[in-house]
Amino acid sequence: MGHVIGMVTDPAYRRRGHSRVIMLGLLDWFRARDAVRVDLTSSREAEPPYRQLGFSDHPDPLLCWKP
Repeated sequence: MGHVIGMVTDPAYRRRGHSRVIMLGLLDWFRARDAVRVDLTSSREAEPPYRQLGFSDHPDPLLCWKP
């Protein structure tokens, strides 16, 4: 199982496909290690390109603890 957090592109370089290339590389890496699931933390605004890559909603909630 994998988890991707904090995919960010400098505003001056957005909309050029950099995140897509990086994510495709990460997904290949996870696939080569037989990952059965990859979770992604994303803002609502950034969801569409990830959905195009096959990410979808999942019923498991993400929990967080802060001391």
